Amino acid sequence: MKSKVMLAVLMMGALSVQAQMENASFEVEGSSGDQAESWSRWGDWMNRESGWTPVKEGSCIIGYHHWQIEKGDNSGLYQDMKVTAGKNYTFSIYANADNPADGKNAESVELRLETTVNGTQATVASKTFSLADIATGTDWSRLQVSGVAPNDTLRVLVVVNPAKEGPRGGAVKFDAADIDAR
Repeated sequence: MKSKVMLAVLMMGALSVQAQMENASFEVEGSSGDQAESWSRWGDWMNRESGWTPVKEGSCIIGYHHWQIEKGDNSGLYQDMKVTAGKNYTFSIYANADNPADGKNAESVELRLETTVNGTQATVASKTFSLADIATGTDWSRLQVSGVAPNDTLRVLVVVNPAKEGPRGGAVKFDAADIDAR
């Protein structure tokens, strides 16, 4: 009996550190209407959109308004989560890009896994995707990056790098984020 109780306690502890993506399809509005709950963002024009199409699932997406970008700085969003150190994690998100009639779309999308080491963010894994390789129209591309968590925290990031020169046009859409452990 004692071993069954101990096993149950250990299993509950293991479940409590499973990585779990919050608001993975951006359906829940954050503190402002254009921000998704549980996600932080930086840069310009990385907004939660409820009226854009296509969507992969639900009715909301993250839309990067590339045609509005005036500077060369990147924009992005991220989420922090508790994980199990030593496990391999795969972060994925679906992307769709406009094929703008006027101007150039963004240059690339980077997916990154980070952790905190000695109080500083450190890259665990990173993968960059050219906009030329991202689906357009009503299709979606599944982008993913994998890495082994060195400790019990992991930050997943989506980074959009604008075209180096103008005119800038189009948008990039993101939906259906996921984290998977092996």
